[in-house]
Amino acid sequence: MSETFTPYTKTHTDLLLEKAIIHLDSQINGLRSLKGSGPEIAAVIGKAHEVFGDLGALWLVRHNQVLQSVPLDIILQGKMDRVLQLLSQIEYGVYI
Repeated sequence: MSETFTPYTKTHTDLLLEKAIIHLDSQINGLRSLKGSGPEIAAVIGKAHEVFGDLGALWLVRHNQVLQSVPLDIILQGKMDRVLQLLSQIEYGVYI
């Protein structure tokens, strides 16, 4: 099977960038939805910051293999305990 190389064009790369921007906008909106949340969600955000520092909020919006989901999605489903448990496992190096 021989494929012909097609050079990237401005149109093609602009489309790739637009898709990335849409994805990032979605993540930003998810994080914004957490602003002003109650103490349970604040505990998760705080723990993510303790474990990952300033990158903690970014960890919340990236797919996690252990959770098989995005931590933010699990938080919004009200299952903060799963995310807190994983953060504690990461913090203390406990793998189950």
